[in-house]
Amino acid sequence: MPPLTEAALRVAVATVDLTAAVRFEQEFHSAWQEAVQTDCTVPMHTFLHRWGVFVALRRYPSRAARLDELERAVGQATDREEARASSSELAALLREAASEVSG
Repeated sequence: MPPLTEAALRVAVATVDLTAAVRFEQEFHSAWQEAVQTDCTVPMHTFLHRWGVFVALRRYPSRAARLDELERAVGQATDREEARASSSELAALLREAASEVSG
């Protein structure tokens, strides 16, 4: 897992999902502007954590594939139980990635 710095995450995002790199740049600039305008570091910390979780979810191809499968399953679920089961596993993946980021 890369350090939670803008430079390290920029490289990691471009490595795991090149198309997300554009979104990373846009969100970085928005977070930076908000931090400057509010004189608060929370927007930058939130940005770094969010993209850290993004990298953690996608840095292992099998985890990234499962994430995609679960997102599709939730979107295509035909009943509440099916959606709930996929959502539960998706939540577990998110918790696992967040714990990797938090260290």
